[in-house]
Amino acid sequence: MNKRDTLQAMSPLTEIGQFRRNIISGFTIIEQVGKGASGVVFEAMNEATGERVALKVFHLHYCKNREFVRRLIREAETLKKLRHPNIVAGYGYGTYEGYYYSIMEFVKGETLSNIQKRKGCFGEKEAAAIILAIARALEAADKLKIIHRDVKPSNIIIAENGTAKLTDFGLAREQVDISMTMAGMMLGTPLFSSPEQARGESNIDIRTDIYALGITFYTLLVGKPPYSDLNTSLLLTKKITDDIPSPARYLPSLSDEVCAIILKMCQREPFLRYLNCATLIQDLELYLEGKFEPGATRIIRPKAEAVLPPEEMKSIIESEIKNEAIRKILQEETALIRPRVLEPSDILFYEEDESRNAYMLLKGEVEILKAGRQIAVINMPGSFIGEMSTLLNARRTATIRALSRTVLLEIAEEQFQEFLRCAPEIGLSLAKHLAARLQSTTDKLKEAQGRLASIRDHYRLIRDDLEKE
Repeated sequence: MNKRDTLQAMSPLTEIGQFRRNIISGFTIIEQVGKGASGVVFEAMNEATGERVALKVFHLHYCKNREFVRRLIREAETLKKLRHPNIVAGYGYGTYEGYYYSIMEFVKGETLSNIQKRKGCFGEKEAAAIILAIARALEAADKLKIIHRDVKPSNIIIAENGTAKLTDFGLAREQVDISMTMAGMMLGTPLFSSPEQARGESNIDIRTDIYALGITFYTLLVGKPPYSDLNTSLLLTKKITDDIPSPARYLPSLSDEVCAIILKMCQREPFLRYLNCATLIQDLELYLEGKFEPGATRIIRPKAEAVLPPEEMKSIIESEIKNEAIRKILQEETALIRPRVLEPSDILFYEEDESRNAYMLLKGEVEILKAGRQIAVINMPGSFIGEMSTLLNARRTATIRALSRTVLLEIAEEQFQEFLRCAPEIGLSLAKHLAARLQSTTDKLKEAQGRLASIRDHYRLIRDDLEKE
């Protein structure tokens, strides 16, 4: 079968059918080299220069989406500014009968993610050399105040000559331009996103890309990124509340040098990471030359649980609990409860946690986190926390984190029913609280159902309009 027959046999791109060799003016299509959710990639020849290029032609339904087109144009304009041996060059974009396509350097090679699926984890030196190359690419982008925002193994290509190249600047933007990001919207891939991306912050800088590159380094060595076994909601919460575990936990043979570099790249707080790519590049070069010396390892030991003296406990109950009957019960039923103290930022429990104990807030303030976002604050003395897991024998549905020094009463799962029997006024208060929550949930469900019906009606109208065309 010759090339022309091969082209005729190619599966349809989308609605317009098969591409002919000269369907896009100025280019001769050679063959299809890739296909994804957003479109099809062709190897083509620029008829004016004779250069081989990659044409990525996007599916028609994407081309009708204004936001998608804005991002496509932004990526094309971004790549035209960037010229670096470790970045897939971009030459612009074009349109054909309603289709948009981007024109890029043609790179024969394979993505890091595909290579890892095929051959397994990378060695330290090999992985470090790749990360160094991409750090240089990010440094070049940073000089133009461009942030990639989606660094990950599937966006890094290893060319046939061994050169690592960063691609897919679809989420990239200049630091001075925040018009493309809505407040509270997270752009990027959750497993590789930085904590500030998880929080939906718009004012981010190169340290976000350094974090994602660190997670990529981690993945190449360990075989998976941190928290990959968690659901997305808990993953985002963990990124905000916890430091990533050392890669040596999963691969004890890793050197202290590599672990130190990765952990510095992936610090939760941006100011604790490498402040720029130049300092990261320096450490990677020193490591590859065998000259890097990690600082003294900081061992973080488990923090001892704070102990609340009985006198302070009694004083808090008397000052914070206004209902005299409940106050008396709390002071008398000490066998069924125990004090629990949280310092600011301490976690009481995580979403999906299987613990079943219930808590009553005596003093302080905690926040409820879902997918890393604060959805509510509890600061009313006498409020129950986590009681639904106790009553329903179910996993936790959210993460609880202290906002200030917080004192709680902890009631063990097996003693909760007995506690309510001994404290009928508290049981009544809890019943009223649960009834209010149920009503609120019912109201929100009705509102959501109404919105869903509206969306369905809107979709039908759009579908009918498209069918008429």
